[in-house]
Amino acid sequence: MTIRKYTRKDEREWLRCRVLSFLDCSYYNDVLTRRNEYENDSVCFVAEEEGKIIGLIDAEIEKEAGNLCVAGNQKGAVIWNLAVLPEYRRKHVAVSLWNEVRKQLMKKEIQYCEVWTQEDEAANRWYAAQGFHNVKEKNWLRCYARPSKADWFLNRENVGLIYGVEEMIFEVTPSRRDEIAEYCYRIDEVRLYAIEL
Repeated sequence: MTIRKYTRKDEREWLRCRVLSFLDCSYYNDVLTRRNEYENDSVCFVAEEEGKIIGLIDAEIEKEAGNLCVAGNQKGAVIWNLAVLPEYRRKHVAVSLWNEVRKQLMKKEIQYCEVWTQEDEAANRWYAAQGFHNVKEKNWLRCYARPSKADWFLNRENVGLIYGVEEMIFEVTPSRRDEIAEYCYRIDEVRLYAIEL
């Protein structure tokens, strides 16, 4: 396995790796057809084996504290993508990718990093094992309203005449989970993890 910088020619394989890696987690519907372009400086690597991209990681560095990171008091970075193909998991691919990003961030004098994930147990355990801690006061719920119950959330006076709602996704604090549960077919707790490098 080789860890190397991402290049534009990797985009198709990068997308393939990300989609296949997300299929068995709560991000399964977060499908991209083009790779993200970052506004700020970024550190992006892929893990490659026999010409095949088997893992990826992208971290964007904020220009000043608070531009991207939501919990740190210093200039930091956010990991936007971290994925490993299922058949290559438990082979230290993610650790190797993270170690390379961490090294590059430290070279750039970045001492703080955040990442958002959801309730997937394996991902939460992995981040904790790397030294990240959950910043619980920043967690929130991504809620998918049942179409038949969406009216409960809508103020018809503000919206005007509509025929119905096919999909409604909204965000609330975790403390409201029980209150909204009957109106939603899916609720994902989005969790912020942070680490001092």
